[in-house]
Amino acid sequence: MAQDKAIYSDTLFVNGPNSEHLSKYLTFWVDSTKTPDITNAETALKKNKFIHWNRETTLNLGLNPHPLWLHLNVKSTVPDLKKYWWGFYTHADTITVYQKSAIGWISTDTLTYGLQLSKRKIKTRFSTAEIILKGYEHKELLVKIENYRHTQNAITDFTTPENNLFWETNFYWSIGFFIGCFLLISSISFFISIVLREKNFFRYGVYLILIIAMALMEELMVPSISNPFLFNILKRLHSLPIAIIALAIHYHIILYIIKPESTKRKLIKFLTRLNNVFLLYGIVYSVYYFIYMEKLNHGQWFYPFMWYTGIAVVIFVILITAVMMIVTMQQKRLLIPGLILAFVILYFNPAGYFLNYAGILSYYEVTYPNQFYWIVCIEFIGIGCVLAWRYKKTVQNHYQLLQEKALQDELSLTREIEIQEQEREQIARDLHDDLGTTISAIKLIVTNSYLNDKTLVKMITKANNDLRYFFNKLTLPQQGLFDILRDKVDELNNIGTIQFVFITTGEEDIVPDALKLPIIRICFELLSNVLKHSQASEATLQLFADSSQVQIMMEDNGKGFDPKAKSNGMGINNIYARAKRWNAEIHISSGANGTTTIVTIPLN
Repeated sequence: MAQDKAIYSDTLFVNGPNSEHLSKYLTFWVDSTKTPDITNAETALKKNKFIHWNRETTLNLGLNPHPLWLHLNVKSTVPDLKKYWWGFYTHADTITVYQKSAIGWISTDTLTYGLQLSKRKIKTRFSTAEIILKGYEHKELLVKIENYRHTQNAITDFTTPENNLFWETNFYWSIGFFIGCFLLISSISFFISIVLREKNFFRYGVYLILIIAMALMEELMVPSISNPFLFNILKRLHSLPIAIIALAIHYHIILYIIKPESTKRKLIKFLTRLNNVFLLYGIVYSVYYFIYMEKLNHGQWFYPFMWYTGIAVVIFVILITAVMMIVTMQQKRLLIPGLILAFVILYFNPAGYFLNYAGILSYYEVTYPNQFYWIVCIEFIGIGCVLAWRYKKTVQNHYQLLQEKALQDELSLTREIEIQEQEREQIARDLHDDLGTTISAIKLIVTNSYLNDKTLVKMITKANNDLRYFFNKLTLPQQGLFDILRDKVDELNNIGTIQFVFITTGEEDIVPDALKLPIIRICFELLSNVLKHSQASEATLQLFADSSQVQIMMEDNGKGFDPKAKSNGMGINNIYARAKRWNAEIHISSGANGTTTIVTIPLN
């Protein structure tokens, strides 16, 4: 056996589960010829063009427009037949497996990334070639990897199916747990955004959905998705533009949480506009890739241009997010926490997650589950709490503004009523002092000089009576509170079809003089509303007065109305305004059998 190992110095010896890093045994060659096929690979192999890369590392060729060939010698060290899986964790479009035989190299398997698990021969999330080794058998294998739209990474292992599935089961549980948590939180965020009409919860939900999409594409691989519609959608997406969109949305979430002061508003507005431009680039990039995926490859000039521009955009978005955080936290005199948070954002973010998996930047070790998931978990707990607190504060401020507006409206209406009273008094004085005196003088002249002109006397008498009527409408008679209301009820009984009843309880001397006019106006409004709108046949006005309160009750047997409906008339609004001016309470009960309105005015 020692002699065999000396002969096969570049051979992987297996006897069951294997956890060795294949960089020790694999060699690679990039076929840059115009007609890449097995003949070229065979020639390159004979000319020793296949070389090793650094051991215990991942072969990363970046945007490689040419097929990558891997060569492996493998030998069984046990007498029994065993099955092995050669797994390739890559987004490569096609992987072709060749095995050397007595007649030359023959193709034994072709693995296609764009196939669901249900359509694969070996149902694993990654591309898998089955290698069967008989007792002590040696095999020489070649693999052609064609990857024209993603970075060329050679992440691969060679072990038994049982060992692979054992590891995969733990992997699925770990990643599935985090994806399930993200999905639950995103669903809650969407629900809250709909109920509360808060767009920042919607943004946060979208952000988590994008993280889920990246996890499915980078961790679980798209073929593991059983839903055909979702599979076809994710198959045509690329993680780089998705990371750009997620970063740009994340910027808005952080901006909402830390809420910059107005002193740096111009700088923040500039950074926000710049971030929105990058967000638009990520959307355009994603849509373009989705539509034209089959026509794109690294060999063109435009696709690599979009790729490297996307990498630059990622860096810019991360930087402006960090600047925004540092500037804002410095305003709040929290520079040190701002620097710490900015560092976390710079170090762990959706773009960094993708760049690590793509092998572009390996600035932290990719673990299972990824460290980024823990950051997202901590983040959504923190962001969720802050968003809820911020929204609660916004709602409280909004409620306070509504209260202030309601108070202003109430004061405005009260002032309007006071102005109406003043205008009435002024008009009444003008009518009495000027026009009343003039008409009285004219009536005296007409009565003395034109007594025989009956028409003229009748006209001047009518004018004088009309003036007195309008004067009485504008001013209250010089009577007691109860007498004024009783006369008003008698007047309505004489001119209307509704039979009004007026009931009093208590002494009117208890009512302060300043309160009598508002009570009269409220009662007049109630009587007028019944007369105009109720279509009642009977109505009762009751006035109760004692040492603690005055209570007005208006009852009718009319058609009723909806007290909660917004009223466009001044009547109800005037009643509320006058009542609130004196801290009164109003209760309205209305239905098909009539309406009851109770106004309670405290005297203390």
